Amino acid sequence: MKRLSLLAVATAIGGVCAAPAAAQGTPAPAPPPPAPAPAPAVVPDLPSESGFYFGGGINLYFLDRDYAAQGLPIFFEDQPSPGAFMARVGYAFNQNIAVEVEAGIGGARSEFTTSGGPADGEIGVETPLGAHLVLSLPMSGGGYVMGKAGYVQAKVSREYLGFSPPDLDINGPSFGVGAGFRAGSWDYRMEYSVMSGGDSGDGGVLGMFIFNRF
Repeated sequence: MKRLSLLAVATAIGGVCAAPAAAQGTPAPAPPPPAPAPAPAVVPDLPSESGFYFGGGINLYFLDRDYAAQGLPIFFEDQPSPGAFMARVGYAFNQNIAVEVEAGIGGARSEFTTSGGPADGEIGVETPLGAHLVLSLPMSGGGYVMGKAGYVQAKVSREYLGFSPPDLDINGPSFGVGAGFRAGSWDYRMEYSVMSGGDSGDGGVLGMFIFNRF
């Protein structure tokens, strides 16, 4: 009877000792494989701008009254304001500095009368040219303000009662300010410049332009 009890105790102790050993011999389950990383988003290549831009618009020239009447027996109460269709090419070194050149053809002659009735004559701007340094300050939302300084020249043609006096020359420094809005490669601008041309007197130019950058 005692032998059976000792055998049972020994068997129980052996089972308890064997359990940890069996547990240590069993390999731990492998961790689950990591989830695959999401594929990077495909971003289409954006067209790079070369810095060049090209556009067109119209300039309205507000001429000095005395100079516009030179050689004619008339006096202008208001500044004659003929217009010209313009083409302009520019190059932007960065978002703040650019250079522009422009050329145009007369397109909107200004009529005038000395009798209060039908027009007695007309005045226009021919072959306008200009070159400017342009400084821009970008604003939020695509807007910007700008200033420019350069040189302009043009010819002023006139006709009065069927007589065409010699053309007048405009040439001298030009200084202007303006504002615009950029949307993608498109640029919309309005500007006003002051011309100072010595004998041609002081005048102004109101410009409205649309550009495309490429």
